[in-house]
Parts: sequence; C-alpha cells; structure tokens
Amino acid sequence: MNSHLLLVNSMRRVFSEQNIQEVTASGEFIISSEKPTLFPGAVYGFAVRLSEIEREALLVEAVARGLSRFTDISKFVPMSENLYPIYWGKDKQLGARPHQHLGDPVKTGAIRLSTYRALKGKTLACASLVVSEYSTAELILQRAFPCLLKTTTAQYAPNSTVSLET
Repeated sequence: MNSHLLLVNSMRRVFSEQNIQEVTASGEFIISSEKPTLFPGAVYGFAVRLSEIEREALLVEAVARGLSRFTDISKFVPMSENLYPIYWGKDKQLGARPHQHLGDPVKTGAIRLSTYRALKGKTLACASLVVSEYSTAELILQRAFPCLLKTTTAQYAPNSTVSLET
C-alpha cells in the first residue's frame, strides 16, 4: 500500500476510535455572519518510510538541531510497517500550513522538511483530513502516534557548528 494511504488509514482509524468525525470539504452555505467559516478545520501529517539506519540518522539530525520532540530512539516508532510519523499539525485554513513546512520560510514556525539531509531523496507522505474538531484531532494523533519534529521560527543555518555524526 502507498505510504500516503497508510497515513490516511491510520489517521482515520484513530479518529473513529475517538469519535472525531471526518467531514466533506464541500457543500452549501449561507453568509449569515460577518466572518463565515467554510470548513471546521483540518489536521495534517507527514510520514516517511525509513530503514533502521535512516531512522537513527533522522533522529540524530533532529536532536542535533534541537528540533526533536524526544531523544530516545525507542519513542520513534512506526505507525504501520516502516512508516514513521514525523509531524502532526492543524490548519483552520485548509491547505496553507502543510505547504509552509516544505520550505525554509522567514519568521514562520515550520518543520522545514527540505533542510533535513536525512530526508533528501526520500518519498514523504502527506495527508490532510477535514474533521469536526481539528484541535482535538491533532492531540489525538500526537498521543496515538508520537511525531519526531518540532517547529521553529529560525531559518536553517547549514554552517552551524553542530556535528551530525553518530
């Protein structure tokens, strides 16, 4: 099964167990207030298939950069097969936040995926689900499948003095 389908299925399974409803990102509405809401919000995640060596390399790099949620490799576990969750987030404005995490934006909290050497050449899965309660849904995902990376507002400095050697 494709990585992104494993990611989506894992997200849906956890939500169904916790009574979070997935909603359709289409429909009809009436402008009845000054600030109408089109969708209730979404949760999204990034995951990647890793070998044991790649898993350790990503953890070491994230820890060296101070952007890992944990330092113990035993906490970095796959969701399914060898598919590892690297980040969960929520987005009131469907779609904008996942794109910010891909690059190295100025003054925006992001995981800066394109700056990780351990992810170069890897196929990453991304999934976004519109849900009834996006803040609660993000917490449920984080508890069910702890993710590795934290956001930072600092742009990546590749010439730092931090050693990434294991």
